[in-house]
Amino acid sequence: MHAVSRYYVAERVKVLHNRDCSCPSHPLSPLPIPYLAFWFAHAFGIEDVRVKRLLGLGLVYVCLSSSPRDDLFDGSGFAPDQLTYLAHWFWEKYIHALKTLFPADSPIWQLILKSAADWERCERWALSQRNHTAADPLSAGFLRNSSRYLVALLFPALAGAALRSNQASRVSAIRRFVGYYCMGWRILDDLRDWREDLEASTETSCVLALLRMRAGIPQSVPLSRELAVALFSDQTVVGEIYSAIARFCLAARREAASLQADYVTRFIDEQMLGYKTELARMSVEKANFGNSLAQLLQAGIGGQAL
Repeated sequence: MHAVSRYYVAERVKVLHNRDCSCPSHPLSPLPIPYLAFWFAHAFGIEDVRVKRLLGLGLVYVCLSSSPRDDLFDGSGFAPDQLTYLAHWFWEKYIHALKTLFPADSPIWQLILKSAADWERCERWALSQRNHTAADPLSAGFLRNSSRYLVALLFPALAGAALRSNQASRVSAIRRFVGYYCMGWRILDDLRDWREDLEASTETSCVLALLRMRAGIPQSVPLSRELAVALFSDQTVVGEIYSAIARFCLAARREAASLQADYVTRFIDEQMLGYKTELARMSVEKANFGNSLAQLLQAGIGGQAL
């Protein structure tokens, strides 16, 4: 069991790092865990280091709880009883961290209960998507449903920063921030994982659903890797994906700005710059590929003429 748990904290979620391991430098890196908890704590004027660490630790534990649960749902080489045990164990550690900060009558426990229910609702929704084609995989409705479990993970601990500082009136804005941010991140995550999702035939990938739609392929027909690569070379398709990411991230930024969460807005600004940089790079690569292909075709035609 020790080997399984270490896999999740050191490799799957990467809470623990080897000495030689460097943090990802890509501007479009995954969720900033546990830093979101620290950033919101700063925005709400929390200076107690212990409180900030417990909020961040709670965020880490709940994310760790989700990973074996996801793997149990998607399939894993580990035994189901091991995954179930770990999911519950990490969840209990998450609750324990928050119990240290909040009394039994705190509103945070209602938020956690509702988030847990939303998480289960998201899993049921994912099951219902089998053999079902989304009308618009980049729509707010589709993304809200597919990212509901992410919101369930992030929201209570971040709301805890407001509750701990007696600013309960700001919880609604945090909820809106988390919702928008997770919708944008859902697209980004599906974009990064499209190869694995294609191999696993993941029904809830909004990116693969978009590629199917643009190619006019029904759900019953497999989407080939070659066709997916060809569609990703279409700047219109790529621009559509990144525009949707930017739309939801900017909405999240507006909510963060209203909360005066300066570190959060700076983080989103850096991500937005990363999107522009990546789009520019892809455009240059496509142009270079087109020029190389034209030169090869021209050389081939010239060779035949000779």
